[in-house]
Formats: sequence, C-alpha cells, structure tokens
Amino acid sequence: MCDAIPVHSLPKTTDQVLALKIYRFKNSSTAQKESPVSLPITPLPTNTPHRHTYYEILFIEEGQGFHEIDFRSYPIQSAGLHFLTPGQVHLLTFSTSFQGYIVAFSEDFYTFYNPVNPSLSSLPFFQPARRQPVITISEPEKRYFHNILENMVCDYLHAGADQTMIGKYLGILLQKCSSLVREKDNLPESPAHTVPELAGRFQEMVEKNFRQMHEVQQYAQALSVSPDYLGKIVRKHLGISSQEYILDKLLLEAKRLLVFTSLSSKEIGYHINLEDPSYFSRIFKKKTGLTPNEYRDHVRKSTI
Repeated sequence: MCDAIPVHSLPKTTDQVLALKIYRFKNSSTAQKESPVSLPITPLPTNTPHRHTYYEILFIEEGQGFHEIDFRSYPIQSAGLHFLTPGQVHLLTFSTSFQGYIVAFSEDFYTFYNPVNPSLSSLPFFQPARRQPVITISEPEKRYFHNILENMVCDYLHAGADQTMIGKYLGILLQKCSSLVREKDNLPESPAHTVPELAGRFQEMVEKNFRQMHEVQQYAQALSVSPDYLGKIVRKHLGISSQEYILDKLLLEAKRLLVFTSLSSKEIGYHINLEDPSYFSRIFKKKTGLTPNEYRDHVRKSTI
C-alpha cells in the first residue's frame, strides 16, 4: 500500500481547453469487431485501485470480469454501461478480453456543449445519493449504443474533428442512458421522480467541497437559503439529513484512504480536516461499528 490513491487526469489538449477522450480497454483485441476505425488503448495504469478527476462511461459489449466501485463488486457477464464520477475508487478486473469503449470527459466539456441539458449530478447513474453505476442492456440496446458510439468515434478520430458535434454526441448518449434507466425502473419523467434544483446543487457542492466544508450552515449560506429550509428539502428528496449526508461523504473518503493507502488514522483525519484523532475515531465507530484500524483490517482481509 502507498501513501496516496493514484489519481488519473485527462491528458491536456493542445489548446488547454475542455477535454473528452475515447479509448479501448487495455485487454481489447488488436481491433474492435466490425470497427472501421482504430482507437488507442487507455494510456493510464489501471491494474491497481485508482480514481479520476473526470467522469467516465464504460460501454462493454463483450467480456467477463468484475468491476469494483467504492467497495461494491459488480460482476460483468453480459453487455452493459458502467458510470464513474470524479473521486470514486475503482478497479476493473478482466477474466476474458473486452470489446467496447471508454468515454472520459470533464464536467466542463459536457456543460459547455449541452447548456440546456440536465446537470450531470441529476442523472440517475451520476446522482450522488442514488447512483446506479451499472446498467445491463439487451441485444437490441447494445446495437443501439454501438451505433451511437461508432459514429461518435468516427467523428472523434477525423482530422479537425468538430468538438461541438462530439459534445452533442455525448449529450445524446447520456440522455439515452437516462431514459433507459427510467424505462427499466418504470419511472415516468415527472417532478415527483426528480431531485429539485436546490437538493441537486447541495449534492454537487458537497461532492466538491466535503473535505473543507463540514457544516450545513456553510452550504446553506452558499446556496442563499436558511439551514432549516435546506435541511427540509434534502431530507424530503434524499431521505437523509443534510449533516448526515455531509458526514457520509467524509467517511466514504476515510474508508477509501484506510483501505487503499498506508496513511495512519491520524493522517487520514487531517486529510479530511477532522484534526482531532479521538473525534474522528469516535464518529467513525459510531457510523460503522468499527474503529478506523479495525475497519482497515476487516476490509483488507475480506476483499483484497
């Protein structure tokens, strides 16, 4: 174990602007089946648990293995779509060769080219409180996504590719994924089944600031509402108190660092700005039933 979880970032573009990259899987065959174009294999090391500063969609057409995402294991036995948000720790383990695509993109890229589309955090597979990171798809659905991505890749690899078109492809891809989730879960597109803007903005802020901002008052002030009103909206639509939501994010990060690094409990507390070691241990045990070190030993013995 090292002292830090490897963090992968998107390669810089020549003009240092918004970024989207498309890759093949590391153990893909030398050419995608029936593919008229050639894509590079992902250049980043992926044989150990790691995380990204960007979003990622894995379109798996063929292959078997396991996908570990933040302590949950998802078996891969058929075609599917896998979704990752910045900061999640994951590891893809192959037992056969894979066919498909990896689409990696920044939030800025998506929002710049899709300004009227729903925010990323409002999509069910990226939504912090209700993530559905894996969608299993049927053969007709696989062909549908294959066609979208083949066209997207053709334009992506074309000299002088139109970034606006690539950005629109990404918006269509995510819109179709969102519709598919709603169909599979039998959820109509209605206000009763969506998170309101305030709760969504709270989720986004927590995702980006939970290490530094621990108090509901801080988020309420930034969102220009009272803490009580924010708390009511969050509890109604996310099913948890605002403070518990923040604490859960802190402890998830602590769990990641306990399992995937050699940092001491004290160092982890400092990393998430809980600088009193006894307080960190106390709230960790209250939420998990184990001390930080007991949790580290238990998870490593059972999953690593």
